[in-house]
Amino acid sequence: MANKPKIFTVTGTPKNIDNILLVRPEVASYKFCAVVNVSDSQCSTFDYQPFLPSFWFPINEIAQWGHSPFLGTLRVFTEYYKGDKPILLHCHAGANRSPSVGYAILLAIGYSPEEAEESIGYENLRNVFKRNIDRKHIPKNIVDFLKVAIENPTFSTHGVLQKMDALYDEWSQKKYDEQNDYTIKSDSESEARLVYNRDAKRFVIVKPWVDPVINKGNLEWNATPIVPKNE
Repeated sequence: MANKPKIFTVTGTPKNIDNILLVRPEVASYKFCAVVNVSDSQCSTFDYQPFLPSFWFPINEIAQWGHSPFLGTLRVFTEYYKGDKPILLHCHAGANRSPSVGYAILLAIGYSPEEAEESIGYENLRNVFKRNIDRKHIPKNIVDFLKVAIENPTFSTHGVLQKMDALYDEWSQKKYDEQNDYTIKSDSESEARLVYNRDAKRFVIVKPWVDPVINKGNLEWNATPIVPKNE
């Protein structure tokens, strides 16, 4: 953890600093680079606005949170965090929504679960995070979503999800091809494969072919035709 910076100060509604804001609201800018509120009410979020960037990405705690609050917070991190002052990330109690959002982002940028828990100051946060995924509050692909978002910094939520769909289609097609190409016989002189032919919509046997004129009798294979149906 020594080499991992503290990116988020995660808390409940920051009442202590709210009291300071009544007298000297500029104090917030001394401690933080930005404020992100993920509770379902605006709290004092916009009291900070004249002095530092302040954002509200509301989450209904008992509903599906969606991808957008995570993406919004990630964009705040990439835009405003410069390594010296953390982002003030809060909800009402600081026990569920804000630590879960911060935890997902830390995982996406390369923190281990242990490092993320230590950075946020929340023991066993991974269990809270998993519970939210199991209850379908947090999308189960949220960390992968954030990784794709990091690689595509101008993408909207919809754009990132489209990119993920394209990557999944590419991966699934590759796995499909791998799973439908089987070696069924192999020795030093011959090999036969079972391959799914999309045109014929059936599996066919593929064998090596040697042209004795071109290859002059040597066993190098220069073609692999599909065996006819009647073979």
